[in-house]
Amino acid sequence: MGSLSSAITANLSTFPHVSANLPTDIITDIFTRLPVKSLIRFKCVSKSMYALVHNKIFIKKHVNRAIHQSDPKLILKNEFKLFGVEIINDKKLIRARKLQVPFALSLEKVEISGSCNGLLCISDQSCNEDIFLFNPSTKKYKKLPVPEFDVPTIETTCFTSLGFGYHQADDDYKVIRSIYLYDKPFVDIDSYECEARVYSLASDKWKKINGGIPYHISSRAAVCFNECLIWKASRGLGRGMTVLVVAFDMNREEFKEIHRPEYKDSHDKCQIEVGVFRGEFAMFHMWREDRVEIWTMKDFGARESWTRMFVIGRRALINFDNYAFVHLKPVCEMMNLSNGNGKNFLLIEKGDGELILYDFENEIATDFKIQRAPRWFSVTTFVESLVSP
Repeated sequence: MGSLSSAITANLSTFPHVSANLPTDIITDIFTRLPVKSLIRFKCVSKSMYALVHNKIFIKKHVNRAIHQSDPKLILKNEFKLFGVEIINDKKLIRARKLQVPFALSLEKVEISGSCNGLLCISDQSCNEDIFLFNPSTKKYKKLPVPEFDVPTIETTCFTSLGFGYHQADDDYKVIRSIYLYDKPFVDIDSYECEARVYSLASDKWKKINGGIPYHISSRAAVCFNECLIWKASRGLGRGMTVLVVAFDMNREEFKEIHRPEYKDSHDKCQIEVGVFRGEFAMFHMWREDRVEIWTMKDFGARESWTRMFVIGRRALINFDNYAFVHLKPVCEMMNLSNGNGKNFLLIEKGDGELILYDFENEIATDFKIQRAPRWFSVTTFVESLVSP
């Protein structure tokens, strides 16, 4: 962080002084701690304020601080609308607020296909032809050009998977879109025609990924971690189907398999989800009516580095009458709901618009109620940022 701070100071040295009493580097450090809403207001104060808020290095430092020093923000999604979640009155009031999405009329059904550095990748759930990058904090957005595929993109016979993330090596945001042509339903899923193309925000262009996709990616959203976009996938059909975790390496521009943890129980007995937990790539294993396990990969790519971090068992849900562990999906860890007592909580989707908070210390779960939330929703996390698409 020291080199980044120095770079910001050097970069801002040509700007007019924001304050006559404080050095520019101190002012920028203070401003990185402010919410986006306040920073947008400050743009109108002076030319130097405007220059500061639009400086690329300042924007990076601001988003890095938001990622590492605050809880992620929550967005609720139903089929047609997005809702932001506000935590106010010293955490005593948690309520949903409908987000104004400038391009909402362009979509039949809203699909969030990724969240990275304050940007959401939003597409049409029915076909994914229209793809947008959207910053819900600044309301700025960009519609991506439509990629031209060799595989027919017929809505009724094709499946689309998407992934979105930041490629640090190129300082670029990328979207990958994969198309599967279902011309032989329920015959041989591995023989379907498939094709992948990757979009670069820097060049505003799509390009074809050479080689086929040796997996069926079953998720419309990817996890971005360590220069990779990662999905749950499968190979085979029916009882012969194998559930996999696959990644698209943005450096090599190729697909690869991420090996799952080795353990005695059969993989067939649980559902899996992928994510990030405490800065490490994670897998969540949901065993029906039994437990949820959180595994993290200490050395990304090394199968032997998988470590089981936590097990959420029956005792945790003793206060709930109807539940199935297979429907529990960990969302994120939250640390700022404990009124300064140092407790960490895990926010978990219980399904059908219900959330619970798991207390790691006491090993118990409680309802996480959001006022004015839609009856049914799914949850996506994001951070407030000034990053523009």
